[in-house]
Amino acid sequence: MQKNFNFLISYPRFHERDAIAEIWYVFSNIGEEDVRAERTPFPGLLTAKTSSDPIENTIKLRNLVEEDPTYLRFALKFIPIEVVIDTTLEKIVEIIQNLEKRIDRNETFRITLKQRRSPFESQELIIKVADCIDRKVNLSQPDKIVMVQILGDYTGLSLLKPEHILSKAEFVL
Repeated sequence: MQKNFNFLISYPRFHERDAIAEIWYVFSNIGEEDVRAERTPFPGLLTAKTSSDPIENTIKLRNLVEEDPTYLRFALKFIPIEVVIDTTLEKIVEIIQNLEKRIDRNETFRITLKQRRSPFESQELIIKVADCIDRKVNLSQPDKIVMVQILGDYTGLSLLKPEHILSKAEFVL
């Protein structure tokens, strides 16, 4: 698995080729021609690299899917990733401290942590990350989501609004 990605995309097991073709198709429909989707060692998960900002692309994808939900058949969830780093506690904390500056004083946040082949204990990592952020926590309806996606040696991090995560489940017909 390579370190150069700005999306994590889930898909149903055994539909990898269908999902990759669909990813290329939906991104081309929002004007993103340079898309590379790759397998990961984790079943049901692909990485993708686009040339444009992943959050802006997610907004465009959301608009496309809102117009016609049938665009998504195999790609289940799109998570934009802003920074990919080596999986070390020091590096994660450093990046989170930078992301924290983008959370306004009056905004709330939640940490969403997904670990795959991680060297960390979940609670310990959540506490370390939360200690970096001097804002109120809201687990049910946060203004911002601190996304921490650990994939073995690499970790993808983002600071997102809830609508920046695109899930096919939102558009079930």
